[in-house]
Amino acid sequence: MVENMADSGEDTVIELDGIDKIYKTKGTLFGRSQKDVVALNQVSFRIQRGEIFGLVGESGSGKTTAGRLIVRLEDPSRGRILLDDEDIVAHKGKALKRFRRRVQMIFQDPYQSLNAQISVFDTIAEPLVIHKIGKGPERRAAVSQAVKSVGLSPPEEFLHRYPHQLSGGQRQRVAIARAMILNPEFVVADEPTSMLDASISAQIFNILLKIREDMNVTMLFITHNLAAARYLCDRIGVIYRGNLMELGPAESVIRDPRHPYTQALIDALPKFGDCGDIRHYGTLIKAHNEDADGHTGCAFFPRCKVSHRIRCSREVPPLAEVGESHLTACFYAEAADAAGPDADACYLGT
Repeated sequence: MVENMADSGEDTVIELDGIDKIYKTKGTLFGRSQKDVVALNQVSFRIQRGEIFGLVGESGSGKTTAGRLIVRLEDPSRGRILLDDEDIVAHKGKALKRFRRRVQMIFQDPYQSLNAQISVFDTIAEPLVIHKIGKGPERRAAVSQAVKSVGLSPPEEFLHRYPHQLSGGQRQRVAIARAMILNPEFVVADEPTSMLDASISAQIFNILLKIREDMNVTMLFITHNLAAARYLCDRIGVIYRGNLMELGPAESVIRDPRHPYTQALIDALPKFGDCGDIRHYGTLIKAHNEDADGHTGCAFFPRCKVSHRIRCSREVPPLAEVGESHLTACFYAEAADAAGPDADACYLGT
């Protein structure tokens, strides 16, 4: 477990402690099997009460797997997941049902997460039915309020519609309302705007921020977009091939990235106008992704130009503090050059 992730006085809601997730591959007709897929490798971090924690990485990095483990859609191969210091990995039966009332998930694709044969009212009311909360008029009032809270107003115009009668943004609002109807303590938002255009995405972001403010809900926001994470999140964790590479306050990670992978993600952000003295980090990344097999060290070693050929291929760098509450898993992490006072205008979405 990484120490000093948060001050001892802070209230931790969710903690991942040494989480591994390994997917076993099946053998072929001739008895051979491919190498097991390591989705998460010794991942540890804490999420504090009331904050929005961003988990950022490219496709296949393991960020969605982490979210699915937290809501118990899957089980870890090794490690602990703590909710208010209680290990939820072993929860079954009634204990698991109570847990699901406290932790909810907003899925990436609103087209698939909603049942096309169920109305908006029945979709949002379903969690109330499952957990036996309220009755007819009480449930209808709760559903109407949930629909109104996500910007679908007046609610009466939407309650009896079906998913095919809604736009993509409206579908995602319904999905958010369904997740929030139980007043959960913790929500996993798995790239909730990846299927939406920019203007609708901004509206969804503001809804999430308002929910955090009004309900004091804690969130894990999963995304590949550092600009979105900067807008929404208090802290950011950067993950690569199942390994946590950098962790710290959102502004610190964006303005002063220490890991070459984080620097590459920032360099990939669309920019416009005169970016002044903003440093470009692409020269630190190899042009071609070499085969990652054959070494036991840093997961990013095959793509890193600043790596040491022997040390980085054999040793796994620990998450070490490089600034105030800012940690990086790199032996050769260096401070980035100051971006200058006008740097914010150069990054899309900030």
